[in-house]
Amino acid sequence: SGEQFWDGEECQSLCSCNGNTGVVHCIPKSCGAQESCRVVDGEFGCHPNQHGSCSASGDPHYQTFDGKAYDFQGTCRYVLATLCNATDGLHQFSVEAKNEPWNGLPVSITAEVFVNVSGYQVHISSERIGVLHVS
Repeated sequence: SGEQFWDGEECQSLCSCNGNTGVVHCIPKSCGAQESCRVVDGEFGCHPNQHGSCSASGDPHYQTFDGKAYDFQGTCRYVLATLCNATDGLHQFSVEAKNEPWNGLPVSITAEVFVNVSGYQVHISSERIGVLHVS
């Protein structure tokens, strides 16, 4: 096996060069869902996206990383973000929101948010506004 490199402006092919024969062989391939084709530290190829954002607000309104909006009145604890699988350079984490019924109405609100990363949990609750609990 030899050196591998991406070919095409949008990383359409992954190529490998046989170091003994000098023959280059390319196969059709593309970047993963959370990657983009660009140059990072002088290396052209598929690299993890640098950042993204999602949100939960109000009664509750959710906006996903791909920009889609959802409104629903569930009263459970929901995972907003987490790693789907082990990814080099990224630490396992999760962001969860807990929804509760609101004032006897047929709607719910996000009452608590939990962020878990590197063995720590950061907890924010609507019962203690302005207080951040880290355990």
